[in-house]
Amino acid sequence: MFVKKSKFLISLVITASLVGCGSGGETSSPEKPDPIVPNTISLTGKVIDGYVSGATVWLDFDGDGKFDKQTETSVISTESGNYSFEFTEEQASCVPYSTMYVDVPVGAIDEDLGEVTEAYQMSFPPSIEPLSDDDIRNISPLTSVIWGQLRRQLRGSGKGNLTCDELKADTDLRQELKNEIEDVMLNLVAHYNLSADQIYSDFIANNDSAAYGKAQSIVTGLKAAYKHKKKLEAEYPTAAEIRVVIYQDKIKDEEYSFVDAWYRDEIIYMGTEDFIEYVKLKDTGSLNKVDVVLTKLHEVGIAWGDQALKGWLSIREDIYINDDQTYRCGNIERVSFEKEGIHYELGNTIPTVNFPTLDECINTSFEQPYERHFSLRYTELDSEYGAEFYFRDINADFQTLSNWINVKNKVADLEPAVLFTAFDAMPYRFDDEVAIDASYWRKSKTTANVVIHKNDEGEWRKETKQDDGTTVYECGVDGVNWEACP
Repeated sequence: MFVKKSKFLISLVITASLVGCGSGGETSSPEKPDPIVPNTISLTGKVIDGYVSGATVWLDFDGDGKFDKQTETSVISTESGNYSFEFTEEQASCVPYSTMYVDVPVGAIDEDLGEVTEAYQMSFPPSIEPLSDDDIRNISPLTSVIWGQLRRQLRGSGKGNLTCDELKADTDLRQELKNEIEDVMLNLVAHYNLSADQIYSDFIANNDSAAYGKAQSIVTGLKAAYKHKKKLEAEYPTAAEIRVVIYQDKIKDEEYSFVDAWYRDEIIYMGTEDFIEYVKLKDTGSLNKVDVVLTKLHEVGIAWGDQALKGWLSIREDIYINDDQTYRCGNIERVSFEKEGIHYELGNTIPTVNFPTLDECINTSFEQPYERHFSLRYTELDSEYGAEFYFRDINADFQTLSNWINVKNKVADLEPAVLFTAFDAMPYRFDDEVAIDASYWRKSKTTANVVIHKNDEGEWRKETKQDDGTTVYECGVDGVNWEACP
């Protein structure tokens, strides 16, 4: 959604003038025609915290979140936060599919607060919708929250960074992203109790005190997050991606028994190594000190076994805070292969162990998992299928592949063929009856815009994505008769 107020002006300025001049019997030779001016598309809007001048507004055409001055166009915001682009047609074709960023440097002017003393960044998500001649992009803390939430959803669904070229070439991907944006907007409207129009609007010109107040709270987190992200970028210069979000959350307050706390989510993707940390911050002006670590995850992946089968091993160390402020830590190992279009994964989850403090919370054992999971993914005809089986020590099949535990140094002893044989014997086909002794299991089938789930409790759920981006949820007990889910 955009604010409609005469923003995109598509100009076709093609002038070819032939002027003849002379007097009496004199004739003059024809003048050369004026050169053809290429078509341009204008885009205007405002940078709003208060109105901010002196900020760099740029388009992230390649989706990597980094400003490339050679290929990505930019302008500087002026008085009242105004900015204006003149795009070539080629550049303009990428605008709907690109995130717009605003880098606010130290020394920029916030017309409400004066000179900016802490740099920060704001953003505006891709629109997917074609540009029109009456759209305005106001970039503010509120639009930044849209992109922050959308980016987390994209990463969680395995899409990562999307480039303009990818979105141009894939109609389904564009529709999927559009649906994701609509889902995010519904959540944010409910969370902030602001309408979509309020979130995208110039809330200063509208004297919208509710939107302005929430924007000021958000920008406090944006500034602190930007500063911390820059620190991490220096610390991890080879990181594939670094994400930092600082925010307030009533639900987390209730979960952890805090009052109006500030939280920080920090994620560092290194390619084969990931660091994730969720903390409560000390409520200082700069929000740069950790009060309590809530969750800390560290995952390392390595090539393992037969690379013709894409053998891969990942080990994740988990630490979580307890209600009494002590900590529990455990581990998960997952080994996977791909053969004949089927993805096989075996996982072992190690019981957590309690320790008085975070620093003491170290659990390196992999010998006695309390839960094991076997999962398969595959495609047949026009459908994608998935099956997951979970076993606890009370289940007889918990002992299946019993030597596939603590596998890191067992490459020479473990044959993938043995794993394939065990997996293939499981009732993983969607219509197979499940008679094995499992703690629980679930299966899925995805065909076009319909996903069907079923599990060991006889519950069926059908999710049908509509053309307008909404999803219809239906439940049943046999996969034939459906009714609205409660």
